[in-house]
Amino acid sequence: MNKSRIFSTVIYFIFTFGIGIIFSLTLPGYFATFTTPSEVIRDALASGDFLRGIVLTEPIGFSEQPALRCSFEGGGGVVLYEAVMEVYDRNEEETPAEDDLTHGMLYKSYTGYVYGIEGRYDAFSQSSNGTSLRVTQADGREKTLELLDYDSDGNGTKDGISTFTQSGFIVLDIRESDVDSIKKLVFTDNTGNAVFTAEAEREFGFSTALFDCFGDLEEYNALVAGLDREGITDAERTALNEQRNTYVRAVAEKIEGTEGCTLTAESEAYRAAVDEVNGRANKKAIPFIIIYFVAIYIIADFLLGTHFIIKFFKWFLFKVCKIPRKEKKVTNEDFYGHDYYSMVTIKLDLSAVPEFNGSVGIKYMSAAGEEFLFTLLKSEEYTATLRMKAGVYVNPFIDIDRGYGPVNLPDNLVAEGYQKEILIKIVKREE
Repeated sequence: MNKSRIFSTVIYFIFTFGIGIIFSLTLPGYFATFTTPSEVIRDALASGDFLRGIVLTEPIGFSEQPALRCSFEGGGGVVLYEAVMEVYDRNEEETPAEDDLTHGMLYKSYTGYVYGIEGRYDAFSQSSNGTSLRVTQADGREKTLELLDYDSDGNGTKDGISTFTQSGFIVLDIRESDVDSIKKLVFTDNTGNAVFTAEAEREFGFSTALFDCFGDLEEYNALVAGLDREGITDAERTALNEQRNTYVRAVAEKIEGTEGCTLTAESEAYRAAVDEVNGRANKKAIPFIIIYFVAIYIIADFLLGTHFIIKFFKWFLFKVCKIPRKEKKVTNEDFYGHDYYSMVTIKLDLSAVPEFNGSVGIKYMSAAGEEFLFTLLKSEEYTATLRMKAGVYVNPFIDIDRGYGPVNLPDNLVAEGYQKEILIKIVKREE
């Protein structure tokens, strides 16, 4: 292999293996973040494992018993849990009011899912979409909450519900800032007509054992806002962090002493759900990574000239499976189309006739009539080498004791490559 070929090979493998390592490190995390959780949630809801579904919304803390669980006629239903959620981002295109929640702040919520209604709930429309959630409060007032969350045509109007379109379920997040309490839920479709209704046995609000464990959320959110303030000094940051840590410890102690309430990070259901998500993500990522590395090796084998794959199949077909080789037809190109010389070596295999000790002469002829004679002697371990121009040589002749003969003497000797070796087996002739 010349220097340029070696350099190309090194660069190719450094580049492709580098990309492969990046895939190995990032693909499992990508699947675990963006694709697998929705699959786990869908399967959990279908099997009635609502707790596994709720922990994957990743609340800070939640009540282990649902606040509302209602089945719809024809299948499916809605389930809600008390939860305290953390804000992970906000829409920077909007100008939030001073009291709006920002990243890292907490809020009280009834979080859950609408499930099992695929094919019976039309929530998509690119014009005048009336899909919504109407919440009736304990005082009888009705508030309309938005369910739509994506714009399919980019016209500035939301057209559908992403999780319902992709996975067949709707995520509900009814915040304390949205309603005072909950008595009844009504889901309208894209025409604005009520399709599904869920009514609680009794109204429920935001003064519960779980919510009480979190105390004054406004005070905590003020700490978060203070830490995010521009121009904050190191001393101020340290003081605010100490206050926040004190709050977190107090909440953890209260929840630990409150039956039916738990912090998500300490929940067995959450750990089990995360393990399932990671397991499924790895099962998706590993085959892709294996295929990638196999593909780059195959490409390298064919493009960079090693041809180990071809050699392996030739060895398997002709040596293991004993498929007879098709002799190459002789053409003028075979004789005159090559401008280099090959060192051709012929060896004898005497394993079947260990008593043989005579000399052997094997002769081939070029198209120009030039003869090439291989003289094989016992003193030279029955090995002879000639320098021959690359091409095909014909008319084989062997001079050997009449009691012996070859079994695999090629009709055409193909001189190719810079070195070529041919092994000819000698056997005893039958009388």
